[in-house]
Amino acid sequence: MIAKLKDADGHILIPGFYDKVAAPSADELKTWKSLPFDEEEYRVAEVGSRELTGEPAFSVLERTWARPTMDVHGMPGGFTGAGAKTVIPAKATAKISFRLVPDMDPQEVFAQYKAYVESLRPKGIQLRVRLIHSGDPIVVQTDNRYIQAATRALRQVFGKETVFIRCGGSIPIVGDFERHLKIPTVLMGFGLTDDNLHAPNEKFHIADFHRGIESVICLFEELGRSS
Repeated sequence: MIAKLKDADGHILIPGFYDKVAAPSADELKTWKSLPFDEEEYRVAEVGSRELTGEPAFSVLERTWARPTMDVHGMPGGFTGAGAKTVIPAKATAKISFRLVPDMDPQEVFAQYKAYVESLRPKGIQLRVRLIHSGDPIVVQTDNRYIQAATRALRQVFGKETVFIRCGGSIPIVGDFERHLKIPTVLMGFGLTDDNLHAPNEKFHIADFHRGIESVICLFEELGRSS
């Protein structure tokens, strides 16, 4: 059942899944292409796989930053100890997540996923599909004075112009701020690509820690001057 959720190129096969996927803007794509990005270095140093996979119609950065994903995080069930075993397991579970992008709706995507999985159910098998949690997708808007102040602050500290990228992360309250409070959010990341976020050997470069503090101070100074 899980194998039938994607094709060999990583395209998700759930009917209607891509119907409401908003494409990145032309300006975003232009700035992404300007980045000094080396696919081979990315494959070896960051991904660690034999080759980069995904939808061939999109660049690696588009697949990483702007395309929805489906990932399997675990499949507990059956006998998992050492040695052989011929007993057929009575129960198996799969933990699956989706990274959504604007303008996808979590409830609609879950309904599509549930209906498709149920259509793949083998005869004689009982199946239950449940939603554990979800969050609405959002891309932080960059056309406001707060982001403009942040770019000036970062330029002061790092001496470089800001390139706006997308970074898949689960921070649902950011969307709530915009939808319900009607206020923008500024997300300023200070990590390096080799920080191995969420990995056992995760790190944070101490120089970026200090420059991050300085950048936030400069941000408030810039906001004070522009208010």
